[in-house]
Amino acid sequence: ARRPTPGRHRRSPLMLAAQAHKPILRTMTDAPPHTLRAAPVHSPHFPKPLFFETRRDHFNITDTTKWQQAYYVNATFWTPGSGAPVFLCVGGEGPALDGSVVVSSVHCNNAVEWLSETRALMFAVEHRYYGCHNMSACPYSPSDEKPLRWLSSRQALADLATFQRHATSAFGISAASKWVTFGGSYPGMLASFARIKYPRLFFASASSSAPVQAKLDMTEYNDLVADAYALPSVGGSPACKAAIARGHAEVGRRFSSASGRASLVALFSELRGRQPSWLES
Repeated sequence: ARRPTPGRHRRSPLMLAAQAHKPILRTMTDAPPHTLRAAPVHSPHFPKPLFFETRRDHFNITDTTKWQQAYYVNATFWTPGSGAPVFLCVGGEGPALDGSVVVSSVHCNNAVEWLSETRALMFAVEHRYYGCHNMSACPYSPSDEKPLRWLSSRQALADLATFQRHATSAFGISAASKWVTFGGSYPGMLASFARIKYPRLFFASASSSAPVQAKLDMTEYNDLVADAYALPSVGGSPACKAAIARGHAEVGRRFSSASGRASLVALFSELRGRQPSWLES
């Protein structure tokens, strides 16, 4: 792994708005590139990716394969040896990580906003699968027979533990510095699980919208989405929420009869060409 040198990453709004080249999307499937989400944007004004070495399979001693996992750092306000906290943004779903993740992005921006106040050092680690901005930063290759076998929360958590040890040594982080993990949704689950599984490495966790108690039919999620439609701050209203509820109820009612199913086929363009009987299932 490349040994990084702690630096300064001061970014102005103009620099953040700098245009970047069109990213190249990669996939192990036959899906055309235009159907994929955007790849990371490596703007010259963002921190560049650094890499640390980690195991492909942390729990199989016979698998000695190692790979280079990407991460980003913002040391703008941090002083080595100061004992200031360390913020670790956990990668996962959503837009792929790029250098903006430790400057201004949809990922862990609450941590970014606390940097000046806390004088913290901030890292963001790409997920071993939900990231992989190039094939050298992935634990698998297209030639692997079962490339998804190393995709698990357990492996991802071991990656974070490996990174914590790497960064502590590479950046000379004081033992007095407390590590705090950040994440939302699935990364929020990983952030909280990291605190639970590795309490000696991670002092606290800030987990947003993290469904740590997984359920097959999570009606609570639907309840929150429904409540959001009533919020004026996003253009909603109680009347809007009520109208959507009535609409869903009416669709459900029409499912129960042949004439109702026929009316749904006629009403929704996505169902054109389907026979009403298709909706019976």
